[in-house]
Amino acid sequence: MDIKFKHKTLLAIIGLIGACFIIILLSLYGVGVSPDSVYYISVARHIADGTGFVGYDGYYFVLQPPLYPLLLAAIIKIFSIDPLISAGYLNAILFGLIVYYSGLFLLNHLKSLPLIIIGTLSIMVSFVIIQISLIALSEPLFILFVLLYLNYFDNYRIKGTITSLLFFSTAAALACLTRYVGVIIILTGSISIFIWKRKTFKELFQHLIIFLLITILPTGLWILRNYLLSGTFVGQRADSSYTLSENLLFLFNVMLKWYLPMQINEQQLFFLMLIISAGIFAVIVLSNKWKRDEVRLKQIGPALIFILFYSGIIVISSTTTAYDKIANRLLSPIFVPSIFIMFLILDNILEWISKHFHQRFIPILFLIGIIAWMKYPITRTIYNIEDYIGQAGWEYSSKSWRDNTVIKYLNNHKQFEAGYSFYSNVPEAVYILANKEAKWSPPKTMYNSPELIKTNPDLRSIWQGNNTAYLVWFNNINRNFLFTIDELKKSSKMVKVAQLKDGEIYTIAKK
Repeated sequence: MDIKFKHKTLLAIIGLIGACFIIILLSLYGVGVSPDSVYYISVARHIADGTGFVGYDGYYFVLQPPLYPLLLAAIIKIFSIDPLISAGYLNAILFGLIVYYSGLFLLNHLKSLPLIIIGTLSIMVSFVIIQISLIALSEPLFILFVLLYLNYFDNYRIKGTITSLLFFSTAAALACLTRYVGVIIILTGSISIFIWKRKTFKELFQHLIIFLLITILPTGLWILRNYLLSGTFVGQRADSSYTLSENLLFLFNVMLKWYLPMQINEQQLFFLMLIISAGIFAVIVLSNKWKRDEVRLKQIGPALIFILFYSGIIVISSTTTAYDKIANRLLSPIFVPSIFIMFLILDNILEWISKHFHQRFIPILFLIGIIAWMKYPITRTIYNIEDYIGQAGWEYSSKSWRDNTVIKYLNNHKQFEAGYSFYSNVPEAVYILANKEAKWSPPKTMYNSPELIKTNPDLRSIWQGNNTAYLVWFNNINRNFLFTIDELKKSSKMVKVAQLKDGEIYTIAKK
């Protein structure tokens, strides 16, 4: 049996173990459901029932590309499995594939089999990837397409055939159709084609045109559809609440905590950026001088370019546009490529040690040191799993939300029949837990932004129609971009229907 086939089989086994691990965890309390998860699930259900790309709030789905909810909808149509169940199994499959293709990338670039195995295992036990795999989100699918892009680009770099070009272009196009930030792969792919070209200028130009057509056309058509339906290309966006320096600090602290239990402050940020810039410059300058040791920029180049451009677009967009704070989820797509670069460097260090130190125990000590370093990320993973188990699920699938008195009241009282309009400060919870489509209660600023919404101050134009609507209000929910109950009472006719431990329910209408 071919030795490389044996190694691929081993990687497949590791990936299968990872997938089974996710299935076992999710069998306890089900997949985690975040606000974004609820929207994806509602859109998938509406696609399956023929309503189209519409969310639980009745608005067109434009804030994200279509592939993830479309995949969940296909599962509904083919297997009749609701996304609340299928999303967990899909995540497990994606997790296993992420682990396998990560190992395959390392296998194609590293010489040390122990490092290949350690690197693959480090991804399998990573809290970053496990965390997003326990929630119904599009990130696992996006990360898989990023890995396929990197693996297929390697094949294209070596062979330069049209077939290999089509494979890596398709992976990039699917990434763009999963998350808008995937368009950064179009830029990184174009640059990579130029830098690692093996063709004449004419062939290079032809390949670049093919790549751009495959990657831009599908997402471009979707964005055009968004504009025709909503008047915006990617949904309404507002100014960010965070400054550039704050976002840079968030970025470096998140990435640093992937590997070390440390945190930098604003005074250290500038010096850290200088060190990183100098390091990147040194890699570029020295790459040609290290050819005899086979430390070439082409080994880490595509992954490094993706990390730099993706990080840059996240920092810039988070500074100009209202997003959630930069955290593990937002940066998870660069976690695996960063592991690639780290282990490629470690592989070259190990090779150098083996050449210059003939004592066998020194390389072994080096490998033991790498395994010891893994203690920190494994500890973080254990903490995350304990948190998932301790809460009996994550976010809206947790026990605290399942036992919420407001949700129980909605489910137990039949007077809340279909036909009435529902508003809430947590409309996604009303939809996913009480099966009632609800709209947001009136906002005074844009989400996660200081930008005011141009709304009639008396709010009389908010409540649609003349029929009575219900306002479902949850206590202890920090959404300060919404008008408070006291502010709503000044300009609306409100009658309390129920006072509960976790919130209140009102009938609400124009005054």
